[in-house]
Amino acid sequence: MKKSLGILGAVLAFGMLSAPAFAGPTLYVSGNLGGSSFNDIKSTDSVTTIATTSGINVTGAVGVKCCVTHIRLEGEVGYQKNNADTIKNGSGVYGLTGNYSVTSYMANAYYDLNAIVLSPYITAGIGVAEVGVNNVVNPLFTANEKHSVLGYQFGAGVAIPVTKFIDFDVRYRYYGTGTVTLSNNNGELKLPGNSFLVGLRIGI
Repeated sequence: MKKSLGILGAVLAFGMLSAPAFAGPTLYVSGNLGGSSFNDIKSTDSVTTIATTSGINVTGAVGVKCCVTHIRLEGEVGYQKNNADTIKNGSGVYGLTGNYSVTSYMANAYYDLNAIVLSPYITAGIGVAEVGVNNVVNPLFTANEKHSVLGYQFGAGVAIPVTKFIDFDVRYRYYGTGTVTLSNNNGELKLPGNSFLVGLRIGI
């Protein structure tokens, strides 16, 4: 009997030592807020270039840890808006009014590089981008329309533990879209952009 209990105890101890370490809960919600800038928006004819001012970017996500502690998968909704500034083409530079926006619905994957204090990570995602050209007016055309195209992103960041269940998050994100074809023969464009975000990730 004692021998059997000893064997059972050894098996349990080995199982506890060899089991993957899973810090905290597996499910989480997160929210991030920051500044964004679209790169110069170049039409596919390579002649027209649109510049925008810096804008805002906000995201919210629900995710889960899996595959030990290194992999996370999540669904994310985001919104980015930048005011139109100028448009440049072969005939000159003109002022713009209105704004460009992207509402995104993304499936993201993360690879966490677990460390003692900080937890850096890399990320990539793909999904749908709803691009809004919102009351953009200039001497050449007026546009007020929305189009859904492919959206993709990648980036990196650092998570800083605040409590067992809460991490403070700092990240950089590059976001790009597929080609948007404007109505009334106003051309085609893509919206690439960069964002720096801060936020919280909370285990549930």
